Amino acid sequence: MFCSRRIRLSSASVLLLSLLTVVPLWSQSQAQSSSPASQSAEPQPGPAAQQPSPQPPQPQAPPAQQPREQQPKQPATQQPKTNPFENVPQAEPPQQQKPAPEQAKPQLEAPKTPETAPQAAENVIESIEFRGARRVPQDTLRALIITKKGDIYNEDAMHGDFMRLWNTGRFDDIRLETEQGKTGIIVRYVLTERRVVRSIKYSPGMKSVSVSEVLDRFQERKVGLTVESQYDPNKVQRAAVVLKEYLAERGRQFATVEPEIRQVPPSSLEITFNVNEGPKVKVGTIDIQGNQVFSDRVVIRAMKNLHPIGIPHSIFFESIFAKTYDSSKLEEDKERVRQFYQDKGYFMARVLDQKVTLRDVGGKGLRIPLFKPNKPGKRADIAVPVEEGRLFHLSKMNFVGVKLFKTTDFLQKQIFQMQEGDVFSTAKLRKGIDQLKKLYGEFGYIDFVPEPSFDPNPNSDKIDLTLTADEGKQFFVRRIDFSGNTTTRDKVIRRELLLDEGDIFNSRLWELSVLRLNQLGYFETLKAEEAATIQRNTQSNTVDLTLKVKERGKNSIGLNGGVSGIAGSFVGFNYSTNNFLGLGETLSIESQLGTRMRDVSFGFTEPYFLDKPIQMGFVVYLRRFNFDQGREISILTGRDLIPLFNQLGKDNLLNYIQNGHGFSFSTSKMLRRSFARVGLTYGFDNSSIVVNSNASRQYFEFINFQGINGPNSLNGIKTSSITPSYTYNTVNHPLTPTGGRSLFISTQFSGSFLGGNVNTIRPTVDVKYFRPSPIHRSHILAFHAMGSLLTGYGGKVAPPFARTYIGGEQDIRGFDIWGVSPIAFVPSEATVSVYNNDGTPRQQTVLVNGAPAKVADTIKIPVYQLIFPGGDTQVVTNFEYRITIFGPVTLAVFFDAGVNRILRSSQLTMNPGRIAELNGTYPQAGFDGKVKIAGGTQKMRASTGLELQVLLPIVQAPFRIYWAYNPLLVREYLQPPIVADRSFFPNNTTFLNSVALWGRAFPFFEKRSTFRFTIGRTF
Repeated sequence: MFCSRRIRLSSASVLLLSLLTVVPLWSQSQAQSSSPASQSAEPQPGPAAQQPSPQPPQPQAPPAQQPREQQPKQPATQQPKTNPFENVPQAEPPQQQKPAPEQAKPQLEAPKTPETAPQAAENVIESIEFRGARRVPQDTLRALIITKKGDIYNEDAMHGDFMRLWNTGRFDDIRLETEQGKTGIIVRYVLTERRVVRSIKYSPGMKSVSVSEVLDRFQERKVGLTVESQYDPNKVQRAAVVLKEYLAERGRQFATVEPEIRQVPPSSLEITFNVNEGPKVKVGTIDIQGNQVFSDRVVIRAMKNLHPIGIPHSIFFESIFAKTYDSSKLEEDKERVRQFYQDKGYFMARVLDQKVTLRDVGGKGLRIPLFKPNKPGKRADIAVPVEEGRLFHLSKMNFVGVKLFKTTDFLQKQIFQMQEGDVFSTAKLRKGIDQLKKLYGEFGYIDFVPEPSFDPNPNSDKIDLTLTADEGKQFFVRRIDFSGNTTTRDKVIRRELLLDEGDIFNSRLWELSVLRLNQLGYFETLKAEEAATIQRNTQSNTVDLTLKVKERGKNSIGLNGGVSGIAGSFVGFNYSTNNFLGLGETLSIESQLGTRMRDVSFGFTEPYFLDKPIQMGFVVYLRRFNFDQGREISILTGRDLIPLFNQLGKDNLLNYIQNGHGFSFSTSKMLRRSFARVGLTYGFDNSSIVVNSNASRQYFEFINFQGINGPNSLNGIKTSSITPSYTYNTVNHPLTPTGGRSLFISTQFSGSFLGGNVNTIRPTVDVKYFRPSPIHRSHILAFHAMGSLLTGYGGKVAPPFARTYIGGEQDIRGFDIWGVSPIAFVPSEATVSVYNNDGTPRQQTVLVNGAPAKVADTIKIPVYQLIFPGGDTQVVTNFEYRITIFGPVTLAVFFDAGVNRILRSSQLTMNPGRIAELNGTYPQAGFDGKVKIAGGTQKMRASTGLELQVLLPIVQAPFRIYWAYNPLLVREYLQPPIVADRSFFPNNTTFLNSVALWGRAFPFFEKRSTFRFTIGRTF
């Protein structure tokens, strides 16, 4: 026979029952305490059970269950103990009747040990059960409590376990039940789990903000309301308040948010926020009252949050679009206005309480989409009164506590840039304090704290400034450790640091060290103030630095290929890494093998040769290009014209193979652990032509790159060059720069004295500059400018392939790749058909394979042929305004401009042998050997547009899609000179047809806009 007791009491019921039962139970317990049975039960754990059970510590929680001890079976002589939490005392007759049969047994002299042994066994916990738990596993619940199966039942332990379960916040109700089992006590927790939020929805009326933005705001404000979380009405109300505040920031000041709770069986909830945004409130007129020194327009510019959007400092376009009204942002703008006056010297200026007047607008009158939508809404007219006060000047500046410097005069002049009598500017004061902190940081005083105090002179416009300094201690570097560099070796990082262990901790050198690490491109962008943890050892005045880095992708792998019936087949592979084996070395392999082209190159760079700041590297390459005139024209036209060209005969086609190979070796050295380097590069290139037809041989012997003078490719063009260079680079990241500048100056010398047959000089200057935008700190302003000049010397001219061509995504984005070049006309000859006077083609009879055949009659005439010779001088400028949208996605507004000109026309001459041959054949032409340049083609080009950049880690270069519009371009007809007169032709009809064919003007119209996809950066 067993008994079961269920306890479910609230704190109020516990107090009431205690008051009702304490008096009668006290008298009954006194009567029982005088009996021998109660005395014999004294050693049992009953007294602990007689104490009132503690109440749940959370009054706002649902009623909690109080654990009570299940009394074990007692001998016949023992009275049951009273329970002060029961409504009535335990009935005595049933307890006394249980041992009656045992008293009738004859074994009255039996020892008491057989009676106490079963009692001890029945006080042991037989099992612990959990009922009602659907989501929380049984093992998790057992791990939360301390009492285990087989433990002695203890009232205090039960209460502690009960509170542990309750404090998890997972349950709305907990009931503790105890039951006598076969071998002990069965403890049972009956649990009622809290309901779970199954889904969160928003009504269609919420249009000003997206769901993702709302979730981000909930996370920012730590609302804690998420799907699959426990339902908490306080969190729901908190979420409604945050959402309403968010809508107010978007101009919905009159928005209402009503949460609706719907039960989803069996124990889940669906929360729907019913949103009524109401009319949108925008800023109307802003009236600055009481201002005498500055106009309303100037003061309103300081209100960054609420001033209208427009073109800054313009007269008519400064206020184009009104901003959304937000009362919290108005307070920030009032503080900005006060700070603006103080920066100008009005130290006592005040901004008084504003007055905001709401008015209805729109809904009536003319409506023009985009320009005048005339939608109904509200405007908030703001009146901001100010008290400007008087203009203050600096009377004197005192420094207190400055011990590092013997004199403080230079601090006032160079750091704060204010002298006695100057206008007192809080802007200069803030900047000076920042500069003073950096100055102290360079001497190891990283805990330096300056405290300014102001003392205006009564009845005057003078103010005294006192700067009290707490210099702190001077710290030295004890240890430098690294974390996060799983691949990069410690020594690769350490050699870029300008601080060594044992040095004074110099904050300036530490910032430069972080900048040098960012320039490597091995890690995610580091910030000087967040890159390391600084642990101070105050007893020894030392610091321990732990640099935390996060490595980024260092390898770039590409594989491409294709098969074409015209172009043949090819396969390409490239691999590059900027941190080979974690040693900071650069390795690159590129190859493209096919029927048209074979190009293989291998490069390697060691940044610290023999662990010294000397960079050394080399590149070896091999190139082969098979030119087939029929195939190349077929590729350009997109039609298979090879059979047509084959009918002309092999010797009449321009077929050749261009072979090239070479190498370059470079070295550079850092100047005194700075950002400046001097370098030297030697390169050798050998290029030659193997002809496959007589037409090709004549082309390269006489035309010689379309008649332009230079080394002959049939004999081989050998270029041996040496290039000294100077580089200064403080750009903070190679892929995503946000600040810094770069200067590159070099001069390439190619000459016969180095073993080649090319004599050229090419000086080059390249400048880059990056900085955060003054409009928004996350926006980046990027500038680039490059210029170069090419000329020959020693009686030789530069080879045609060395001349410059610009255009495309590398310099001017709106134009075709290498499409910007001066256009010229060179002397040549052409074959024209002969016509009869009536306009029919004249034919003549010739023998073909011994048989007479009719063929068209032709003659050769002198002409000027159009060519693209390239320029010798180029200047390119680029500007970008980069806006980070999210993560690796960036939108850039760009403007590119450049010019490619021929300044040294003496370097662009015809081959003398070719000119002599033409003048010998056509003496009437009188070719002078000069190239005729079309002047309009040397104009400046410009392009502007939008570019979307996506930086992918594995490629280490951005994918770009851009649209460009070209405001400056060339669109004209190019008229070649006419040298063939009427005397060259047998009749007037042939003359007119020849003029129409070779004397007509060529249309040269560059495209006005371009849309293109590419990979890489312009700069």
